[in-house]
This record gives sequence, C-alpha cells and structure tokens, in this order.
Amino acid sequence: MNRLIVLVAILALVARFASAQPGSSNLDTGKELVAQLYKEHSGKSDPLQYPASKKRLPNYFYKPLLDLYLKDQEASKGEVGKIDFDLLYDAQDFEISDFNLVVLPNKKGSGYVAARFKNMGIDQEITFALQRTKMGWRIADIQYKDGRSLWKILKG
Repeated sequence: MNRLIVLVAILALVARFASAQPGSSNLDTGKELVAQLYKEHSGKSDPLQYPASKKRLPNYFYKPLLDLYLKDQEASKGEVGKIDFDLLYDAQDFEISDFNLVVLPNKKGSGYVAARFKNMGIDQEITFALQRTKMGWRIADIQYKDGRSLWKILKG
C-alpha cells in the first residue's frame, strides 16, 4: 500500500513538472510567454530593439518569423524598416490602460493569446498566433485589429 502511495505521489510530481516545461501543451505557458515579452518590452532591456533582439527574440519568436524580423532590422541599419509602429501596441504613441491577456480557443500544436487594452481610451486587441516547438511556445505571427499581421508586413 505504501508503494502505491509513493508511486501516485511521484506520478503527480512528474505530471506537475511536465506541465511547467517549455514544451508543455498547456497554453497558459504561451500566455506567460506573451506576458513576459510585454514586461521586458517595457523595461530597460527591450528584446525588440536591435541588436539585443538577435540574442533575446529566439526566446519569444518562432524561427521563420524571427528570421524575417531580424532581416528587416539589419536591412534598415538603425532606421525605420517595414515596421513603423510598436509591434506590441500597434501604435507609435501609446497610453495603455485596462491591459489583459486572454487565451483563445486553439487547434492542437498552435494557440492564440489576445492582448486586450485601451490605448488613449480606445479599445484595442492584438492576437498572438503561437506555435508549439521543442523549446516551448513561440510567437509565429502577430495579428492586428485591421487585418494586418506582422508576417504579412515583413514578407511584403
């Protein structure tokens, strides 16, 4: 009987540990990824700023999108490239309030997290399309309210 209790306890710990790993299918870790990107973006070491982005963005972006983003940054040589707005707020100027991240229904292997907030009093929603990789969830695209997406902007 004691062995059964120990086995159940071990299995519970393994299941808990597995759900916290980067490769977890639990989309809450995708939500945490997006939350961490917003947090770092507002700090001193913004991972979206070149050249720091070369080292930091692999932690957030799916490789195909990362490659397009870095290519645009390198080509722009410190000037404005294809992206002339803040990726995370879809604006050049912002005064953010009522910020909230919401996990949206997803298909197996992918997921969506929406950032909902007010910018200067106007409701906004930015949707992060996430891809599950060996390293955990990564941002495969960012979709904006007007139908644009980061992928389309960078490919164009």
